[in-house]
Parts: sequence; structure tokens; C-alpha cells
Amino acid sequence: MSAIAHQLESAGIPTTLVALVRPHAEKIRPPRALWVPFELGRPIGTPENTIFQRRVIEAALDLLTRTDTPVLMDFPEEAPAEASSPNPDEMWVCPVSFSNNSTDTPDTHTSRLMVEVAQLRPWYETWKRERSRTGVGLTGLDPSKLAQFLGGFADGEKVSLPLETGRFADAFKLAVNDLLTFYQEAANAQPGKIGSSAEINSWFWSSTEAAKTLLAIRNQGGNGDPQLDIVLKRLIVPHVAEGVAFREHRLVSTSND
Repeated sequence: MSAIAHQLESAGIPTTLVALVRPHAEKIRPPRALWVPFELGRPIGTPENTIFQRRVIEAALDLLTRTDTPVLMDFPEEAPAEASSPNPDEMWVCPVSFSNNSTDTPDTHTSRLMVEVAQLRPWYETWKRERSRTGVGLTGLDPSKLAQFLGGFADGEKVSLPLETGRFADAFKLAVNDLLTFYQEAANAQPGKIGSSAEINSWFWSSTEAAKTLLAIRNQGGNGDPQLDIVLKRLIVPHVAEGVAFREHRLVSTSND
């Protein structure tokens, strides 16, 4: 979006945007940007909180009056918590308590991820059966194949995906999206309260082998593939997974301005 903003401005069209990742906006320097300390995928904050969302939108639109570009402003509020049931019995809990691998199982990302996916599969099948739908399917691969591919990549193996998409980076991103959706649907399959985005993210990035695998892949890098480097460094792992709290980042950024 930042690059598009530059193109529109060159054609005489004023632009403003909401940035979820401050370092990106700092590097690309769009004419006007409002950085917000919200989780990825929620550029205007908590769903269904129209009053708060309106404040975010108005703050971004207010930047259109600025001519001293480039301008990067920080939104001063955290997103409100999502409404939840006051009944503790209706709190979301993960349906699976992950067990450790057998001592005779090779201690690799692939083996651990394959075990974890197998433990979650019954709940994933429950989700599909009860809702007659699934968001998994961008790659057309079974979750076990996704685990084998991503685990192998994390273990340093030479891996490939049997997809028709032109670039390996694009296929890799689809595989990650499918795996994340598999985990989300499996985690929400049990009766009762559906987990909020924050609850699912917290569980996934703090408790699963899948998260450890993605972090290992990111640290490993794209092995000379610049497009894959972009996917690994900017897209697949949110800041919260790296132990960087949004509010801490905002305070550091503000002190450096």
C-alpha cells in the first residue's frame, strides 16, 4: 500500500493509509501514514466496535491536511478488548493438550509437527463435519503434507511443493496460510465459546510446535530467494510472536522520533 500511495501522489491524488507494521512505513516512507498498535489483520481495531473504529479512520483522514510529507503518526490508543462472556465456564480453551513425542521418534521439526497435526486432526474433522466447510485448501494439500513440507524446510532439507503457482515464495505463503487455518479451525471445534483472535494467537504462538517451526524458518531465511525473504521476514510471523509487545514498540518509536 505504501508503494501504491507514492504512485497515486505522483499523479496528483492525495493519499493516507493505516500502517500495522511501523518499520515498513519507516522504510518505504509513504506520504501520509497512521501507525496503529493493533494485531495484524485488524487495521481499524476491535471488530464491531464502530465508535473506536471511527476514531481510527478519522485520525487517518485528518492526515490528508498535512503537506509536510512524508508524515508518520502514531495512533495514541490501544484497541479495546473484545466483548466476552462473564461466565468463566464459557471461556475459550484449546481442545488439545499436546503430548510429548515418543523417545524413539527423531527429534526434528518435521517429526514434532507431524505428531501435533495428527493430534489436532480429529478436532479439525469435527469442525468440517459440523460446519460443512473449511478455509483450508489454498494448496489442495493434506495438513500432514503441509507439516512435512514446512517441517522439512525448518530442518534444512531441500523441499518442494507440487503447486502450479509460478514462484516458490507464493506457494510457501499459501502453505503457511493453510496450516494456520487448520490450527484455527481445530482449536475452535469444541462446543462452547469460539476463541477470539487474540486468544487463538496467544495459544498458537506460545504453545505449538507449528509456531516454533515458523520461527525457525524465519530465522533460517530464504536461502538466497529475495521474494521468499520478504514472505519470511514480513508476512508469516506477527510481532507478538517475536516477544515484541505493540505498546513497547510504540514507546520506543516515539522516543526516537
